[in-house]
Amino acid sequence: MNDITNINSNRAQLNSNQSSSVKSRNEAKQENQSESSVSAAGDRVTLTNTASRLKDIEQQLSSASSVDNARVAEVQSAISNGEYNVDADRIADKMLAFEDFMNK
Repeated sequence: MNDITNINSNRAQLNSNQSSSVKSRNEAKQENQSESSVSAAGDRVTLTNTASRLKDIEQQLSSASSVDNARVAEVQSAISNGEYNVDADRIADKMLAFEDFMNK
């Protein structure tokens, strides 16, 4: 019988703790919002000439093709004509050099 009466008091305690927790979170959110609005008003970004040029170069490179279409057409033509020769020694040397590079 005693447990039943404690359930109601425990529920009241739990509800009280939950509402305090929600209030604390809301207060923290309001503090963060007011701090961010203050810092947003005071912050200022200025790009140097070099930074502006780097941004322009980055945009140009992102829009440029990374594939050499002329070279692709040349290799395709050589393959279809049976003129493409694979130098196995050169490929092996390049693979070994790459492996050495990756292990450093």
